[in-house]
Amino acid sequence: MNQSLIPGLILALATALPVTAGEISLTISGFADSSGMARIVLMEGEAGYRGEIPVVRIVSVPIHDGRAVWAADDIPSGRYAVIAHHDKDADSELNRPFLGLPQEPYGYSNGTWTSLGLPQWEEVAFDIGEAPARQDIHLRMNVFAAVSQMMLIGLPALVAIFGGLALFRKLRGLRLPI
Repeated sequence: MNQSLIPGLILALATALPVTAGEISLTISGFADSSGMARIVLMEGEAGYRGEIPVVRIVSVPIHDGRAVWAADDIPSGRYAVIAHHDKDADSELNRPFLGLPQEPYGYSNGTWTSLGLPQWEEVAFDIGEAPARQDIHLRMNVFAAVSQMMLIGLPALVAIFGGLALFRKLRGLRLPI
C-alpha cells in the first residue's frame, strides 16, 4: 500500500465512526424578575472552558415564573461545563462595565460558585453520554459588583440629596443643623 494514502485512510475511518449524541436538561433559577432572557453557554472540555476553542452552543431562553429551562438531545458525548446568566437587557452579553465585574447574575454547572475568577474545571465539569445529564444552576450576583452598583448609584444620590439640602438652606437663608 502506498504510504501517502495511509493518513487519508485513517481520516476516512475516523469520520465514518458513529458519534453518539447525548441529552442535557438544564434548569436555571434565581431570577429577580422575568425581564430579558436566560443566556446559556455550553463548553466542551477544559480547553472550551478556558476559551481556547469555540464554545459548543450558546442559547437564550425565556424566563417564566423565576425559572428558565433548556434541553437538547444532540450533544456529542463528552465532558462539558455550563455558564449561565440573566441577560436582563437581552443584549446577548454578560455586562461588565465597572472594573470588569459582572453586573448581571450568573452561575456555573454543578451549582459551583465563586465571586472571583472562574471556578476550577473539575468543579464545573460534568459528562454527557448514554445517560441524560441534568444540571441545576442557581444564579447569584457577584458581591463586589453589587457593592460597586450601590456605590455608583448611591454615592451620586447622596451627593445630590445633601447638595440639594445645602442649596435649599442657602436659598431660604435657613440654618438647620444637620
